[in-house]
Amino acid sequence: MALNTSGPISLAGTVPGQSIELQLGGSGTATISLLDTAVRTLAGVPTGPISMPTDFYGKGATFTYTATIASDTANYDMYAAAVSAGWNQIDALNMTVTVNSGVNIYSNSTGSYAFSTNAGFPTGTALTLINYGNIVGRGGDGGTGGGPRTAGYGGASAGPGLYAGYAISIYNYGAISGGGGGGGGGGSG
Repeated sequence: MALNTSGPISLAGTVPGQSIELQLGGSGTATISLLDTAVRTLAGVPTGPISMPTDFYGKGATFTYTATIASDTANYDMYAAAVSAGWNQIDALNMTVTVNSGVNIYSNSTGSYAFSTNAGFPTGTALTLINYGNIVGRGGDGGTGGGPRTAGYGGASAGPGLYAGYAISIYNYGAISGGGGGGGGGGSG
């Protein structure tokens, strides 16, 4: 939740939307100063005088998270990964995920994505994917063979590789693809 866009703003206090210290993840009762680095960063004023309260109107903390995927992983969800890393689902998120070379991000079901951003990120969120590996949806199951003197059955559809439910910058140096459909089953003689 960002600070109010008008009205009172205070350094400390326990009122959400008004307390700078609460906005920065504190209890609202700790000692805080306009000279603190986190306070200056929130205000967007690295040096010089800070205008209280106007420099803080509408400002919100941004949670930054960088993840490197170094081993094969199924159904990677950026939203869930950020929550697991401590993101409160309210502040804007600045998240970069790097998939190492030789790593496979895959889906274990044709009904789910190998890699997903999902939706519902707050305004101001910036998502980035740097892929050196393989992001691949699950392949469809093969068809079964036919009985005596009957044709085989068709294979099943494959699953998707990537779902971008929220805007994401993608730098792809590997492969991103859906799975392949399953082959048909052979007939019987």
